[in-house]
Parts: sequence; structure tokens; C-alpha cells
Amino acid sequence: MALPPELLQQAYFLHVLATDPAKLIPPGKSLLSLMARAPEPPPPSALHARVEQAVHNAFWDEALQALSSPAPNVQLPRLKLLYSDLRDALQPLFPPDHTILLTLAAPLPPTSSPLHSTIALLQEILAALRKRCAPARDPDIDALLHHLASPPHPQHDQQENPLARLLVNTLRALITLADTLKRDLTDTLLGAMSEPQLTAVIRQQARARERELVQSPALWGQPDSDPVETLSTAWTEWVGGDDTVWTPRLLTALASPAPVTCHPHDDHPNPLPPQFFFLRPALLYLQNYAQALVVAAALKALVRLPPPLPGADAPDFVPRLWTLLKAEIDRDEYPIHFTYPDGTADAEDPSAHSTKLVNLADEVIRARRLFSSPVDEDQERELRSAVERTLQLSDPVFKLLQGRLVRAIGERVREMLKEGGEGGVRVPESMRTGRGAVAAALMNGAAAAPSNASVLPPIKGFEDEVLMRGIEEVVTNLVERVEWVESVWGDTIRSSEKPL
Repeated sequence: MALPPELLQQAYFLHVLATDPAKLIPPGKSLLSLMARAPEPPPPSALHARVEQAVHNAFWDEALQALSSPAPNVQLPRLKLLYSDLRDALQPLFPPDHTILLTLAAPLPPTSSPLHSTIALLQEILAALRKRCAPARDPDIDALLHHLASPPHPQHDQQENPLARLLVNTLRALITLADTLKRDLTDTLLGAMSEPQLTAVIRQQARARERELVQSPALWGQPDSDPVETLSTAWTEWVGGDDTVWTPRLLTALASPAPVTCHPHDDHPNPLPPQFFFLRPALLYLQNYAQALVVAAALKALVRLPPPLPGADAPDFVPRLWTLLKAEIDRDEYPIHFTYPDGTADAEDPSAHSTKLVNLADEVIRARRLFSSPVDEDQERELRSAVERTLQLSDPVFKLLQGRLVRAIGERVREMLKEGGEGGVRVPESMRTGRGAVAAALMNGAAAAPSNASVLPPIKGFEDEVLMRGIEEVVTNLVERVEWVESVWGDTIRSSEKPL
């Protein structure tokens, strides 16, 4: 059994809205503006509209026929069904214990004139709605009340009871009006919320939906086992050994040349446990981002840039290089490296691999000519070979720089989590990494500095300001992902990152 794709899409939309709203909120807009009114669905086709109208008309025609019967034992069953439909429509508009809802759910009282009793009930419902609706809806309700105030008297020679016609028309209009009032009420409630209040509600709903889907039998849930125990076992197997602190294991996964994956029965070389199912795209983005930082630092070492002179502009090599690498991160969902440990290049698109390599090598040669010494043809070939060699994950320089970066990120992540646990630095409630805010901030080739930027000591090989800001962004967003996992899955991971 598989989950419907639209259900997963809705859950992931809610997850992104809770963890990285900048991806979804248009520039200059707020979370409230995004939630105020969902986009209207596309209009149905002409054929679909005709079929739908025919079905609705048949339903109400059948109701009219039943209510036109002079026998109460024919009218009452149909009224009971209509009361149930009306209660479903009105339920969001009244408290659960409201008299209107209780009356609609109760058995119909015996009466010799069910239609006149229904008129009285509809008048009571409309009066209650008028107290709760926006002033703009008063004319609609007043028009329905006006028609009910002078009900027609049925004639014995009429096949259709005009009183039944009045009730059917009123019920049909009332159910339509209820949908309008529900939209009004939703907008009013959202408008009364502050941005932090709405954020808290969305995050709460996203956590609940995430747990519900991940623990379902269609994903990792087992029909005859405790879902918490199932996920706890998967977590322990992934962490391995001492699981009191698990961020080192996550950093190991992000430093792997294989993309992180997360789905049931995962036989890929770098799988994550179920707790990361909805975070997998964000973690893959961080994996690419971190590898791009290592690539930039490794290529910077080939150029041997001179130290900037006092008052002079810094060389533009790293910003230009980062622009190219950042474009690769945003282009697809594959790690930024170009050559695997066995020496093979990206198999999906060899031409893309060649283009990446040529562009990066061109930047290295340009920088060497500008800031170091002239480059002849032989030296250019050597530089291009050196670029290709440096981008291999087995290259000693690449491995050395990646090891430094992973250790520095791990140390700073643990510091920030410890500070947060002691009431110091609080991890922010929203994330900024991704193709939203980060992409916008990196338009000029510089990594975005988060508003609560972590203070990192210089890392040898990554001293350039662009790279340091990028590392700070990785640290901040990695902490936020750890915090999210703790908040959603704390009962399944057996440990907490806070008490370090």
C-alpha cells in the first residue's frame, strides 16, 4: 500500500512552510499573506460542470419530491438526512455544544407538520448565523429570513408542495452560505493572529503530520508492532555504538561522496533513518553546499592568491568561483563533486561534467594570470590537469580540507546546541538554507550571513570571507535541522543533543 502522492505533497508543503518559509513566501510578503486565502482551484471543464450540476439537481429534486409527500413518515426520513448534511456544513461555525448542532443531531420529535417545524428551525439557525457572520453577509441572511417569514400555503390540487420548495431552496442556499462563512471565518482568525502565533500553529501541525505519515504502514509503520519502537530500532542501527550524541554520525553522512537518501527498504550506500524523511531534501542541499565549500577552498589553493594590499579591493576569484558552484547546487540534487573515488566522472551527463570542469579551470587560469604570473600553453594544460585532479574525492588536498571543515562544523554545532540547552543562544524557529533566502542572498556570489551568525574561528584553507560566511550558514542551518528532529522525534532517538 502506497501513500497518495498528493498527501505526501501536502505534508511536505506544510513541512517546508514550518521549517523554511522563505522558499514559499513571495518577496515582500508575510506568512499571514500566504495563508490568508488559498488560490482558487481551476474552473472545471464544461462537461464536468454540466455533470456536477445534473447530480446536484437530481439530489434536490429527489428531496423536493419526498418533502412534497403529504405523509409525515415519508417526509421525516428525508428531513433527517438533510439535517445531517446541514450539521456537517455548519459544524465549523459553532462550538460543539451549541444548541443548533445538538438539535440537528438529535432525533426528530414527533409532529403532525414536519415542514413547519423545519421552518422554525431554519429561522433559528439563520438568526444564530447573523450574530456570527461578517456585516457584509447580513443581506444574504436577511433575504432568506424574509422568505421564511411568510411561508406559502399548499393547495390540495398541487403536485409540488410550495412549502417544500421553499425549504429545499432555503436549505440549498444555507449550505452554500455556510461555505462562504467558513472562508470568512478562516481569514478572520488568521488576521487576528500574530506572525509568531501562526508560525507556532503551522509548526505544530507539521510535526503531527510528519509523525502520522512516517509511522504509517505505507512507509515505516508495521501493523503488529509499536511504531515508536520500530523507528527507535532504525535509529540505533544507523547511529551505531554510543548513541548519546548523534550529530557526528549525521556529519559523516553529509561528508560522504554518495548522496543522502531516505526511504523504506533503502539499499543506497548512504541511507538516513526514517526520522529524516521530510528533511532529506534540505540535508542533501547542505551536503552539496558543504562539498562546494571544499571545492572552492581546494581550487583557491591552486591559485596562490597574494595577500590584499591595504586599501585595495580583495581578489574576486573566490566570489566568481562561488557563483559557478552555487549555480550547480541550485541546478540539481546531486553532490557537487565531479569525480568519484574510483576515478569515474558523473555518469548521468558526461557533457555537463566537462562543462563544469572547463568553467572552473578557466577561473583558475584567469586568476593565476591576473594575480600571479603569465601562463603559457604548457602551464595551462598542467593547471587544467591539476583542477581535475583536485576535484577527485580521493585527492589528498580535497580530503585534508574536507576533514578540517567537518571537524570545525561539528565542534561549532555542539557548542551552539550546548548554549541553547543552557538557556544561552536559542536556535531560531525558522530556517534559511535552500533555494529561498539563501539563493537570494547569494545572487552576487557570496554566501549569505545568517542574522544570528555563529562565531567561527578561522579554518586553515577557508579564511576567505565568502567561504567563512558559507560555513556559518551551514552551521546555523544544521543546528536548526537537529533541533527539528529533536522536537518531532525525541521519543524515538533515545538521546538528546542538548546535554553535551
